[in-house]
Amino acid sequence: MKIIINNIIANQENILLIILITAFAVQIFYQLYFFLRLSFHKNTPPKYIIPLSIIIASRNEFENLKKNLPLFLNQKYPEFEIIVVNDRSWDQSSILLNKLKKEYQNLKVVEITDNGTDHFAKKLALTLGIKASKYNHFIFSDADCFPNSNLWLKEISGGFQKKKEIILGGSTYKRQKGLLNKLIRFDTAHIATMYLSMAKAKIPYMGVGRNLGYNNDIYEKIRGFKSHYHIPSGDDDLFVNEGANKYNTSVILSKTSITVSNPKTSFKDWFIQKRRHHMTNHHYKFKHKLLLIIYPISIVIFYFLCFYLAYLGIFKHLIIYLIISRNILLMLIFFKPFKNLLCIDLLIASPIYEIILLFCYPIFQLKPKKAIK
Repeated sequence: MKIIINNIIANQENILLIILITAFAVQIFYQLYFFLRLSFHKNTPPKYIIPLSIIIASRNEFENLKKNLPLFLNQKYPEFEIIVVNDRSWDQSSILLNKLKKEYQNLKVVEITDNGTDHFAKKLALTLGIKASKYNHFIFSDADCFPNSNLWLKEISGGFQKKKEIILGGSTYKRQKGLLNKLIRFDTAHIATMYLSMAKAKIPYMGVGRNLGYNNDIYEKIRGFKSHYHIPSGDDDLFVNEGANKYNTSVILSKTSITVSNPKTSFKDWFIQKRRHHMTNHHYKFKHKLLLIIYPISIVIFYFLCFYLAYLGIFKHLIIYLIISRNILLMLIFFKPFKNLLCIDLLIASPIYEIILLFCYPIFQLKPKKAIK
């Protein structure tokens, strides 16, 4: 009887070991098949000039517009316009924008008046911005963002070469003190590495509105935001998820081609922001949802079994080897994309941030009691 019990225990331990190694293999596959592509990425240099319309939706962003808009307006690019859609602002945005219009002839302002009853989402502002544009190629950003160099537009424009219709760019957050800032920046860099590397692997599934481009052809083809207009968010990722394919999408990532934003300064505000972003996840195509869920699940299983088997006192040396090799490889592969996203300082402690975020992600998925506008 004792022999039978020992055999059952041994079999259970072997099964757990197989699951652990499988979870490890899944992560290595993602690292080598997807993430590694960004380590060898080079931007497509622009061979010809494409006139561009930069479209920025803004609401009560007076201070951000004052600081950031001149950085967009002073890009070293021969032919572009900037359209700021002032969406029902009640601060001094209109005064500032009218003043800047006199200084910059390529600045156009679209005003949305507040009638006190309508509750429009950002998609209306972007739609009006697109309708007001005089060019057929659009670059999108936000009022609280700024380009990391005056060559940003030139770099981004290279994504439209070879008749590409959608450009996926990178965006990061300002470096500040504190754990929250590190988590926000790591989370953002990790997400960027995921969606940009999968696009490099011909599986584009999302982009971020802080640094995104597409042309009027794909906008008209999928009828703009019509299929998800009823969803408050998703003007960027749902648009890309619907319109992008392995032929029409390009990736642009370098230090000079990214945009930088101000991060949230409280955990509450960050959680609200993340919940709003996660409202769109379940609208993704099935294959994208599957690929996106397998990777974090494999990490949870991997660390859980590592700690559990170590607690049982078995396979200790193997567990140490798997953890060290997995994280060293991840840091090496993340080095270049994190460097381009100004997050190189986060690499050494990245396993810690990764584990913390694994506990946060289920909270992000919780639906708030009231709809987030």
